[in-house]
Amino acid sequence: MQRDFAALDGRQVDVLVIGGGIYGAWTAYSAALKGWSVALVEQGDWASGTSSASSKLIHGGLRYLEHFEFSLVRHALEERRTLAHIAPHLIDPVSFTVPVYAGDRVSRPKMKAGLTLYDQLAGGNQPTAGHASLSRGELLERLPYLREQDLRGGFSYGDCQEDDARVTLEAVRGAAQAGATVCNYARAQPIIERGRVKGARVRDQLGEAEAEVRAKLTVIACGPWSMTLLGGRGPKAKLIKGVHLMLPPLPEPRTAFLLTARRDGRVFFVIPWYEQTIVGTTESEYHGDPELAPILESEVEYLLDETRRALPGLQWQRDSVRGAWVGLRTLLEEEAGSLSAVSREFSVHLPMPGALVPMGGKFTTARRDAEEILAQARRQLGPPPKDRGTDVPLGRKPREEFASWLARMRERGEALGLAPRCAYWVAKRFGSDVERVHALIDEDPALAQPLGALPFCRAEALYAARYEMVVHLKDLVRRRIPLMLMMPPNRELLEELAALIAPERGWDAAEQQAQVERTLSRWPRIVADERATAQNSAGPPNPTE
Repeated sequence: MQRDFAALDGRQVDVLVIGGGIYGAWTAYSAALKGWSVALVEQGDWASGTSSASSKLIHGGLRYLEHFEFSLVRHALEERRTLAHIAPHLIDPVSFTVPVYAGDRVSRPKMKAGLTLYDQLAGGNQPTAGHASLSRGELLERLPYLREQDLRGGFSYGDCQEDDARVTLEAVRGAAQAGATVCNYARAQPIIERGRVKGARVRDQLGEAEAEVRAKLTVIACGPWSMTLLGGRGPKAKLIKGVHLMLPPLPEPRTAFLLTARRDGRVFFVIPWYEQTIVGTTESEYHGDPELAPILESEVEYLLDETRRALPGLQWQRDSVRGAWVGLRTLLEEEAGSLSAVSREFSVHLPMPGALVPMGGKFTTARRDAEEILAQARRQLGPPPKDRGTDVPLGRKPREEFASWLARMRERGEALGLAPRCAYWVAKRFGSDVERVHALIDEDPALAQPLGALPFCRAEALYAARYEMVVHLKDLVRRRIPLMLMMPPNRELLEELAALIAPERGWDAAEQQAQVERTLSRWPRIVADERATAQNSAGPPNPTE
């Protein structure tokens, strides 16, 4: 994972992938595993768009059953099983509670039927248990902060969660280790000759250098930017904006909730994540520049109001919000009664010879969807040199039984001076690479110090700067370690981190300060609705500006 822009110049590859989100990363990884020559470029940092702005779930999508998307749910639940097997350190089971109230849009019998179908579609050998019915008394005894009025009982069921930015990074690293040339901060513009895409001209975002990458096939997996990268030749799509909030931890750290908003009947989640709580998501159509999608005060209040209604005992207020983020999903343009009803089914489009554009889909299914992209690629490239699948370990999957390995790594981390919670999470986040993080602490015990009140340590920051293609300070504190999602701006901590990684990045004192200032200026902020009106009507995004 060392950035080398010069390695792109003059490359002739079978497959060029433009876009370093989860779909681009899995496509590059899968193609490289099959023996094709591959280049992967991303105009920003890995997962810097939608792929680090999700609900952090690996799930079937229970709500999609309402819209009869059975194949999508089955597909996703099969992938949940596969991902939990190939990356047990990255994928965590989580138990969801679904309280049901009198007057809810989805009645208790209907919810029971949906959860039964969900379990049937999942099949066997899943990482989570099936659903169970819960009485009103059981719910209130275990979760006394639930709203009591009109509570009729509820259910529990299992799904999984992850750190989306880290999963994407591990897929990129897998592609690099399988032989792909990967480079972030490299903006690509397709080369179109005689009506055919033949690769891309790539500009180094860190300097003036340019490179030309010729490719037999170009996969444009840029999410919100895909629509215009071919000058309007791409499929017609709409951008769906979703906002999430970070709030204090729940009393039961492994309990999540699937709730129904009383205001509009939408489903939303309350999910534990790194010892805090995610609440989301909103859903609205967006027409502005993807780089400038705002987090609106009205969206924050919507999520807080609905969460307080369902979980009044938590007493979360506006000042309880510790962080927030916004993401954009790219879905095919279609008529539907609501945004929730717009299909999430994945599709691959051939807007012109030599180019493929994936649309729709979801984070959970990206690995399998990448196989569909490569099935299309096979029609243009012929059979791949290697006939192998992609259900191989993702990241540094421990070789021994996971639970015993995790216990041993936690004990080792604590012996080195890590706080118990940091010792746990560093093992979960890095897999068997945790031994390299431990080695850094062994050399310098001060690296065991935690980052503020969060369950991360300084050694993780140094490791990321040295081995995970960090270019800017924001890459470190937004995607390698999600500080920007979990806390208000903290200049002192940013200055400490900039100084820590400066030798790895070659920053002098002036550049360290510049990195801190730029990161502070880009910290997610909640804005009043009227401030975003002009921005939201600014027209379609232009990825080449």
